[in-house]
This record gives sequence, structure tokens and C-alpha cells, in this order.
Amino acid sequence: MNLFDLERQSEELEQTLHKQLQLVKNDSGIFLKIAGIALVSGLATTAAYRLTRSGSESKRKKKKKAKKPSYSFWGNLRSRLFWLALDVGKQALIRNVQERLEAEKANEE
Repeated sequence: MNLFDLERQSEELEQTLHKQLQLVKNDSGIFLKIAGIALVSGLATTAAYRLTRSGSESKRKKKKKAKKPSYSFWGNLRSRLFWLALDVGKQALIRNVQERLEAEKANEE
């Protein structure tokens, strides 16, 4: 390879680098435009939601405050059964772990 070949390769590399930089600039410009559109649409949607929601918000709060929680027999029973099943499962797990530890100790001796 002589000096002429090196200069030609250098120019080719500079041209490809220049083309790649132009592509990156174009792509980044597109991404910035899309991000800007998404940001503006999100802000517009939030503003519209707040404007439409503000009038009925006080009515919703009054309805929620006026409604008293209702207690049922089935909800209470379901809760108790859940905690009972959890406790039984925990005891079974502890029993299994203790049996495995005892078996390992017996195998070591």
C-alpha cells in the first residue's frame, strides 16, 4: 500500500462517516419531532381531562362520603378462612423443614 491508496481510503472513510452522521442527524430529528408531539398531546389530554373533571369532582366526593361501608357475613368469613389457611400452610411448611433438618442430621451421623 502506497501513499495514494491510503489517501483514497481516508477520503472514502471520511465520506462514509459524513453520510452516517447525516443519517443520524435526520433520524434524531425525526425522534425529536415524535417525542415533541407525544409530549404536547399528553399535556393537552391532561389539561382536557382536568377541565372536564373539575365540575363533577365535588359531586363524586359527596357521594363517596355519604355512602357508608356495608359489612357482610361472607366477607368476614372469607377473611377468617384466608388467615386460617395461611396459618395451616405455615405450620405444614415449618414441619416439613424440621423433618428435613432432622433427616440431614441423621444422615450425617
